[in-house]
Amino acid sequence: MRLILDSFFLSFGVFSRMIFPVLAIVILSSVVWGLLNLISGGYAGFISGTVTATFISLFGIRVALSLLGDNHRTAYETLVLYSVLYGLFLLIAKGAVLMLSDVVAVAYAEWKFDGGITIRNFVNAERSLQVAFSLHAMSAKAIVSMVFYTTVFVVMAVPLASAARGVGHGTMSVGFFNGVARSFIPLFLIFSVSFFLQFFFDLFTFLFAIVPLFLSIFSIVIFQSVPDIDLDVLLRGLAASAGLLWLHSVIWAASALAFVKYDGASKPSRGSAPSQVETNTDMRALRKARE
Repeated sequence: MRLILDSFFLSFGVFSRMIFPVLAIVILSSVVWGLLNLISGGYAGFISGTVTATFISLFGIRVALSLLGDNHRTAYETLVLYSVLYGLFLLIAKGAVLMLSDVVAVAYAEWKFDGGITIRNFVNAERSLQVAFSLHAMSAKAIVSMVFYTTVFVVMAVPLASAARGVGHGTMSVGFFNGVARSFIPLFLIFSVSFFLQFFFDLFTFLFAIVPLFLSIFSIVIFQSVPDIDLDVLLRGLAASAGLLWLHSVIWAASALAFVKYDGASKPSRGSAPSQVETNTDMRALRKARE
């Protein structure tokens, strides 16, 4: 599909423009959320990850929109507000999705055993049945939760892009769910592949970038010495981090393109107004002729 190809090519421009902003946002947000955690007694930590991720997503979508011709300056106070609002909504939606996936997984496992074992008599069942039931439930939960999780973000992709466009100076505010579930099929394909690959790149980034970084900080603070880390590990960490950022850039690019497509389709064509004027003129002329 055209949206998939356009997202792929646009993602490289988004990626190159998001390297330093992501680093700056991560460092600054760590300081801000650290202070808020001290003030709130740690409660701010429950929303910090989702709100920060939403802020980065909105910023990335704005970068994609700027590459598509939107040159409005960003109102950062509005961007922070939208990050909190959409972040809280996504946090609640993800929690609901996890609960629903648990229900579906248990129902699937009970159906597979045709009532031979249920969640009610699970404790009293044989060990082999417990293991088999758990495996079926866990496998179903993994698949269902992934599908539901992806669906939540796909459904909200265009509304997020609409909000990202709305934080520009001189732009109009739009509804919270403006463009909900638009371009669902191509976006679902893009998000599914990206989320699947992000799982592995997240793991590689943690092992080859985050762990060596924390070990270096720990060694410098405690032992006043820089640890000997292989160059190969550093290069792997850099490659994994770059790959993870590019996968996110694909999603931001796809969201921006889907919004531009929806926004263009929702506007009336320029030729409709003159034709309406001509129609009104003809009607007035007809009335005068009858008089």
